[in-house]
Amino acid sequence: MIKHFSASQLIKELKKDHFVDTNKSVKNIDDNQELLLSAISQYVDRDLPVILDGHFCLLNSEQEIKQVPKETFVSISPFAIIALYDSIVNISKKISNRDGVRYDFDLLSSFQDKEIKFSENIARYLRVPYLSFDASDDISVVEDFIVKLLGKEFR
Repeated sequence: MIKHFSASQLIKELKKDHFVDTNKSVKNIDDNQELLLSAISQYVDRDLPVILDGHFCLLNSEQEIKQVPKETFVSISPFAIIALYDSIVNISKKISNRDGVRYDFDLLSSFQDKEIKFSENIARYLRVPYLSFDASDDISVVEDFIVKLLGKEFR
């Protein structure tokens, strides 16, 4: 079985009660990524395959969309990247239900577009397999992608 970790949960675990802001903006993206890397080294067994659920872009405190530094992905050294996308309506509902925050649809659309483009660029830069997946599609596409990768990488 493959373990799944959320980047934000790893950061929260490391920071404990200091991360209580319900909006998803990040005051200092670089510092936040350093915390993520520290949390990964502390909580994740790097010798086993894991799924790390995170973003390629973040909102800063001015509500601007900023790319996660490329060095973060170099340090994580993924052996594949899967970019999940969804309808803006579904994304808005999920954020509202989870965090009680409503974002402008244009901001969410722009955020998603930038994440997809940047995730493709990172996959090319790192020369790793890449899958862009619509959340409304059959999950077996992702399962097949992962199974093929694990068969290749972990024999």
